[in-house]
Amino acid sequence: MRSKTIRFFLPILLNAALIPVFSCRVSAFNPSHLDSLNAGVKSWNNMRTLHKDFTPDLSGAILKGRNLRGADFQNANFSGAVLTDSDLSNANLRNASLDGARMSGALLIRADFQGARMHAVDLEGAVLDGAHLQKAELQQSILRKADCSNVDFSDADLRDCNFREASLANATLIGADLQAAYLWRANFSRVKLRGVRVSDATILDTGRYATEEWARDRQAVFLSASPSVDPLKASSDASSAAVEGGSKNARSQGRSSPAHLVRNAASTANIWRKAEIQSAVLYDRKQYEQLKRNVFDWNKTRKQNSAMRVTLHGADFDHKNLSYADLAGADLAASTFKGADLEESDLRKADLSGCDFREASLRGADLGGADLRGANFWRANLDRIRLDGAVVSAATVLDSGKHATSEWAVRFGVTFAEEK
Repeated sequence: MRSKTIRFFLPILLNAALIPVFSCRVSAFNPSHLDSLNAGVKSWNNMRTLHKDFTPDLSGAILKGRNLRGADFQNANFSGAVLTDSDLSNANLRNASLDGARMSGALLIRADFQGARMHAVDLEGAVLDGAHLQKAELQQSILRKADCSNVDFSDADLRDCNFREASLANATLIGADLQAAYLWRANFSRVKLRGVRVSDATILDTGRYATEEWARDRQAVFLSASPSVDPLKASSDASSAAVEGGSKNARSQGRSSPAHLVRNAASTANIWRKAEIQSAVLYDRKQYEQLKRNVFDWNKTRKQNSAMRVTLHGADFDHKNLSYADLAGADLAASTFKGADLEESDLRKADLSGCDFREASLRGADLGGADLRGANFWRANLDRIRLDGAVVSAATVLDSGKHATSEWAVRFGVTFAEEK
């Protein structure tokens, strides 16, 4: 038993001893560290308890869909790691480095990220209920549609973060920095905002920019210009706005631009608002509105126009009632159906690659011949679902939370293929 223990920990101890010798920063994970994690969370935590000075390097590691509940990752390097759909609930990630990590759809319930560095992390759709992010650095991170209920963001750096449609119910933002953050349609019920810092580039849940009055009413701190705004560019933008607004004569006479135009130009520095304005809509808006409005009228239209091409790529159908909808052959790639009702719907030969069906009801739906590569069915109701001839991949997440395999595909009569 003793010799087995020595063989298990020897590579780790040797590596830990060599770390001070090599001062250069590596960009890839340490294979022996990943091997240790693959031995299981219990074994990993025991090893960390015995070796307090051990600093894990899992940068760039592919850890999609892994069960890492309660793991001790304090001070670990996860920069660029892929943790999509993984479960890190109750994990210790204090002072960890997660820059550029992909954590969309991850379960992070009550996880401890205090003091963590998390620049540009993708947390879209992640569940962070009750997580601790005091003094964490999350600049430019994506938390779109994330569940941040009861999260403690005290003194966190949330500049330029995207919280669109996220739930911040009962969250604590005391002393946090929300300059240029994007909070449109976020749930702000019972949120604690005392001392939070906002700027004229912060977009609130209403879609409006933060103002001094808004800050004063909530005991927040208003900063008249976002630090990410280039004053010279803002002035240039203001001048352009003055021309477009019919102020060409004033400009030609050398008058200075009005202050409110300069402020409006600074507000456009919100990177998420600019991205939404500039991005092309990939779906047919008319079709989208008709389907959302009345499924039976939609089905009637499709019946009358059998050659109609359905283009709904990337559309948002979260929590919508689409039961009995005729979506056969539709382009629905990358669309979201989280919590939606798709019972008895016709999705034969539809492109559903990359779709989010988490907690949706697909009871009795027909997905025969559909492209399901990369789709996420975690906790979806798949009772009586038809899958004959459908295509899945290793990135397809099943209702159990596990990833599809070639063995699973054979058992259910579907095709197992590579990603697109």
